[in-house]
Amino acid sequence: MADLPAEALGRWVHAREEDEGDLRVYRPAGYELPPARGRRGIEFRPGGELLVYGPGPADRPVAAPGRLEDVEVVSVEPDRLTLRWRAG
Repeated sequence: MADLPAEALGRWVHAREEDEGDLRVYRPAGYELPPARGRRGIEFRPGGELLVYGPGPADRPVAAPGRLEDVEVVSVEPDRLTLRWRAG
């Protein structure tokens, strides 16, 4: 992904209740979502770094490096990010 929209920068939490087909919906960290154990998330950082968050010990998120080329930004709004993950 060469052209990451600036609006996508920051940490986002997967709102799986809102997924549509192969599109994954994320909300900004801190957005009020229904309770769920082990929500996954992502963080786009300046310079092209991507972190992928998954459940870790004691239900605390654990970050791992991700690959920007695995992600297609379909749309970005202030409170909603829609992605398509490419098979890699």
